[in-house]
Amino acid sequence: MPQRAATAQPLKRAEKKEVTRQQLIAATVDSIAASGFAETTLHKVSARANVSRSLVNFHFESKEQLLVATLRHLTEEYRTFWMKAISRPGLSAAGKLNAIVDADFHPQVCNRKKIAVWYAFWGESKSRPTYMEVCARADSEFARTMEELTAAVVGDGGYAVSPAVAAKGLRCMIDGLWLELLLAPATFEREAAKRTCRTYLASLFPRHFDMPAAAAPAAVPEAQAAAGGER
Repeated sequence: MPQRAATAQPLKRAEKKEVTRQQLIAATVDSIAASGFAETTLHKVSARANVSRSLVNFHFESKEQLLVATLRHLTEEYRTFWMKAISRPGLSAAGKLNAIVDADFHPQVCNRKKIAVWYAFWGESKSRPTYMEVCARADSEFARTMEELTAAVVGDGGYAVSPAVAAKGLRCMIDGLWLELLLAPATFEREAAKRTCRTYLASLFPRHFDMPAAAAPAAVPEAQAAAGGER
């Protein structure tokens, strides 16, 4: 009995430590989205997370260490999300490309706060090798998967299309639509963004993707347009 109790206690401490760590990462995401890198400090993160500064220092010795942990967390979260989407049983290569489009515009992935943070890290990666390494590793895996899927569709349908070019075009289109959400949130619509991507896929691979029907433009409520609210 004493041995069992002694074993349980460290697990509880470890769980508590991880919960606090995730709180700090979430607070860092909020701070970067609201104020950018320069204004994000350990003091402001501790205030947002409602923990003491000493507790922040216990988990992260510096702001840079916290930022790297935040980027790695976002990268792994995104990777897990799209990989789960394409891992559903019975999906063809075309079905997996459709699943990636759905995943990339899901509110959990495609929301203004996270997109703002992604672009902040991408902007900083030019001068910070660690950020570049983390981003490049994640991007290369996603790019490789997209190219493998487009190659399978090309092979199945006998299309005269370069899989690499088709995959790159879809990735660039997704990046551009994410930027649209960041710059024009009042007019951005997820379903319209997905239709744009599927129109591209149907143009390249007409025997594997249906051309989406045109949708009537949705009216934007005045209050939402004025606020440019979170989407």
